[in-house]
Amino acid sequence: MPKGVFCLLLPFDTDYKVLGYYLIDNEVSDFEITSNLFLRLNLDHERNEYNYLKLKLLRIFSYIHRFTGKKAQKASGYILGILMSEDEKAEKYRSSLKEAAEEIGELDLLKIDSEDFESHLRRIYQETLEPLIDILDPEKLKQHIIDRTKTLLSGGRKERQLAQDLLEEVEDDEHLKITDYYKTAKKSLKQGDFEKAAKNFIRASEISEELLGDSEITKSLKERSTFAQKIPNLSKKREKIVEDARSALRNENFHEAYLLYRKASEISKELIDFDKEEEYRLKSKALNDFYQVDQRFKKES
Repeated sequence: MPKGVFCLLLPFDTDYKVLGYYLIDNEVSDFEITSNLFLRLNLDHERNEYNYLKLKLLRIFSYIHRFTGKKAQKASGYILGILMSEDEKAEKYRSSLKEAAEEIGELDLLKIDSEDFESHLRRIYQETLEPLIDILDPEKLKQHIIDRTKTLLSGGRKERQLAQDLLEEVEDDEHLKITDYYKTAKKSLKQGDFEKAAKNFIRASEISEELLGDSEITKSLKERSTFAQKIPNLSKKREKIVEDARSALRNENFHEAYLLYRKASEISKELIDFDKEEEYRLKSKALNDFYQVDQRFKKES
């Protein structure tokens, strides 16, 4: 579970503005975005929607939303980030982080005051980021469905019948299938069986949509199935690029190897594979430094 969340506005008249924090864990109660930390975030987000930043004791997984239309005249957008421990997996928050960022975009961020924004941030965190944990907790899923039936019971005949049907589904433990399919999908992802993972995410999302409607849990499961389907092609593309980079190295084409490792790093970010992203980024940087030195002494000789 994340330790906290923050949001930064990127106005044109200053470097950045901290819109607010919502810090859940006492370990991060004194966390703040410094100028140096902002520079690191902003630099990475110039090329990537998602970013994973390693701090001494924390990890920051963030998403940048770019403004369009009239808002884009005063600010380029905003960054939403979640604070995590070292062993927390960023990939599971990919879809819900983006959804939370899009919901924040519905607010008038150019005029909103800090206290008002932080109350919205707290609500968005509780409604969008926290429900992801509920997929693994059948009792919480059950409670979400019961809460939905209470709303439906105040509607017309059709809604009341749907509420009755949902209660019967809960009695039959139909909601347990969401957790089961989700766990199977996650296991398949770890084993590299992306087709099976996508199918199980889809099945979990179908049952979720039936029982929970168009909820954040349903949206998250649908997003995960889409992402799982993209992984094979992206992984193959990265594998080929890394192979070409190694070939360029053997041929002492250091500039080409640098460019290829940089591409591999960027694809790794898209895959939310931050260990590989760091490996290829560091290799790319080292090769670029070597290339620059090599070119300098070639000119002097």
